[in-house]
Amino acid sequence: MKTKNNMRKFGLSFLLMVIAFNCYAIDGLLIKTIDYTFKEKWSNTVSSSIPAITTCDTVFKKQYFFITAIAAGYDLDNKDISNVQYSIKVTKPDNSIYFSQENLPLVNKKISNKNNLQMSDAILKICFENNDAFGKYKIEIEIIDKISGKSKTINSDIILAPLPAFNQQQVKDDDDFSKWLGRYYENPNPKKALAYYVYYSQSKISDNESSFWPVFSIFNEIVKNNSYLLPQIIDCYKGQDLKTKIYLLYLLTYSNVGTNDFFNSLEGDEKDTYLKIKDAPLKDIYGVISDASQLDMLWGTFTANGGYQPILKLIQTLDYSKYQGDLDKFKKSKQTSEDRQKAVNNAIYNSLVWSLTSNCKQHELVKEYCDWVVEFENLSSVQKDELKKILNDKK
Repeated sequence: MKTKNNMRKFGLSFLLMVIAFNCYAIDGLLIKTIDYTFKEKWSNTVSSSIPAITTCDTVFKKQYFFITAIAAGYDLDNKDISNVQYSIKVTKPDNSIYFSQENLPLVNKKISNKNNLQMSDAILKICFENNDAFGKYKIEIEIIDKISGKSKTINSDIILAPLPAFNQQQVKDDDDFSKWLGRYYENPNPKKALAYYVYYSQSKISDNESSFWPVFSIFNEIVKNNSYLLPQIIDCYKGQDLKTKIYLLYLLTYSNVGTNDFFNSLEGDEKDTYLKIKDAPLKDIYGVISDASQLDMLWGTFTANGGYQPILKLIQTLDYSKYQGDLDKFKKSKQTSEDRQKAVNNAIYNSLVWSLTSNCKQHELVKEYCDWVVEFENLSSVQKDELKKILNDKK
């Protein structure tokens, strides 16, 4: 799907305002978003927090978006069990039916507090195809409370629009670049990602090699989850200098969106560069952490998607507290490869504690994930104790 993404945010306070108008009957909300980690933001934060879900009004062909429902005001049976379903109908611009589905589960379980909002695990992942007509598509969901027999119909719409051409002029300067990238997950806008990536490749910021992996990880996460951007990238590639083309080859290769036809068409330096990249696997950020750059890549991934998994992996790496002191010991050791790795792990731990402490202060979502992890995640005793120290320091 092609999108001119007009994004807006809402938190739990907004949902409560919506539901307050009808608190004695089934009520709810329709969620439509391009944020593929929105369920993590909802499920992996404590109930006292206010998860912000960014919704979308416009999408592009082949762009995936997600639809689900939230219920409130539902009844319970005599065993305190709920039974709420929802149905969905999407109508084309010509008013014919594009898609429909019924009897999707919303909430069917024992409820300890019926005032709690419930989000369905039945999440529809949808994209419009190349032969679909541009225009406004109407979305209608009906939330049905099987206990009370009452229902609630909610209407919305989404526009299918042409994907804008690459336009580097939309990036003003380094400050604009930093602001757009630094909190991308709060307002995802993938259609602009290419312009910012090209700006980065051509700016003095890219001269700092140590910045490459964290910055690249952000754009790689964006592109690999938005493969509809491929035509925009290929069109842009043709007119760039060799340095920018190399940056784009990294992106096309590691994001797995580049096609064999494109790679087979490369010649000379471009082909040689691609083959080198292809033969050098991307570091596994969810495997064994043996390099500080993996921490940077985890933070870059979080910056791109606001997801729970990068933060959980960072927290699990707090086990590296066992390497405290190995940096100092290294100078007096035989300096074997094992001694060297222990010293590196000590540096990784130091960097990890600093970054978690700092980002808990700067990003409310990081703090909310950490609070949830302490309370509900299956951590080792070391991980939990280390995380508690960080959260106490944050306060």
